[in-house]
Amino acid sequence: MKKKIITASVLGLMAFSAGPVFATESIAFSLNVYPTCTGCHTNANLNTADKGNLKAAAKTAYNKDKRTLSGLKDFLAISTTPAITCTLPEVLNTAKTACVTPPPPTCVAPKILNAAQTACVAPPPPTCVSPEILNTAKTACVTPPPTCSATEILNATKDACVAKPVVPTCSATEVLNAAKTACIAKPTTPVKNTKPKLNPVKAQWDVQVGETLMIPLSVIDDEEDEFTIATSKLVGSTLSDVYQNDAGFPTIDFEWTPTLANVNKIQGIAFQAKETATAKKYTSNKVAVKVRVWAAGDRDAASITKLNVMTSKFSAGTLKLAGNVKFNNLLTATERQAFIDQALPLTVNDASGSNLNSDSVTWSKNGNWIVSIPMISAPCDITLEFAGQNASRKVIGCSQIAQTNSDNILAANDDHDDDDDHDKKDDSHKKHDD
Repeated sequence: MKKKIITASVLGLMAFSAGPVFATESIAFSLNVYPTCTGCHTNANLNTADKGNLKAAAKTAYNKDKRTLSGLKDFLAISTTPAITCTLPEVLNTAKTACVTPPPPTCVAPKILNAAQTACVAPPPPTCVSPEILNTAKTACVTPPPTCSATEILNATKDACVAKPVVPTCSATEVLNAAKTACIAKPTTPVKNTKPKLNPVKAQWDVQVGETLMIPLSVIDDEEDEFTIATSKLVGSTLSDVYQNDAGFPTIDFEWTPTLANVNKIQGIAFQAKETATAKKYTSNKVAVKVRVWAAGDRDAASITKLNVMTSKFSAGTLKLAGNVKFNNLLTATERQAFIDQALPLTVNDASGSNLNSDSVTWSKNGNWIVSIPMISAPCDITLEFAGQNASRKVIGCSQIAQTNSDNILAANDDHDDDDDHDKKDDSHKKHDD
């Protein structure tokens, strides 16, 4: 009974190819080592015949196994050998059977192995002997550069002091060279021509007949090109030569002397500077002015051009006179009002030249005036004078006595005028004869 159990057990173990018992016994058989039974089986219970039968059965089962002996050995080693755990810095060897110390790492210069030969580290800086010092990277000893004075600098190799270079002072037409050691002429660049600019002048000018008007016209031009002044066609006008004004600008004077044909007129004039020696002959901006031409003499006399008498009536001891004046169209509204505010006197004379009144008159904004003169009797002819303008008028309601005296005076004046005309004719003949 024991033989059968053992035989069956061995055959079952051999049939289970992956089992450790089968592997152990197979190896034992291949090495001619008989298995040692445990438990109830002992070597004493097996006789020689049984041992032979067991060995034969084991070999038969082993031959049926598809694995080789070497593969079985490897499997047995993997299955039965426990894993090895190494403590740093040790590591498993290549066969994974033992812990060994790893070889030291290979260092790349300038790094070197540390004392434990476990890592690559930077070498310690060298110890320098005076006067040498460590370089900036602290890898070598070098000779320090010399200390230069305030008037010196280091040379290119930084091993000696040399005198500082003197930077020259250049003129307005020069610049420093690249090395800042010498002055060279400024490079010439093409100059772009710009338009001249005519400086402004006051917009309104006043001149009397026979006087010479002068308007200075100054010009700004970046290139200071030669120029002339283009102006409106104005008879008798001239242009001066170019000169420098007080501000340093090139200037040309416009000059004009008006005649009687221009009196009481406003003359508009436009000016423009024009280059004369450039390719494009640029012109400047336009400057326009107005010139008022006044009659010669007092400005008050020139402020009105006519005195009109609309009413001349004597009644109840009062000579009432009324009329208007024609203002010069040169006057502005402000100037007209200033003229009225002067309250100039209106002179009234009879035919003999006797003064009847020299009082001021009352004005309206339109130039209408009125005056009342108290008197016992009024002449039939009167003459009025205001601001250089004269007017004569018959008086309605005058006394006949005054009229007779007036007629006699007028007749005497007419005779005197005839004599003057005769004298003028004689003078004319004399001139003609000459």
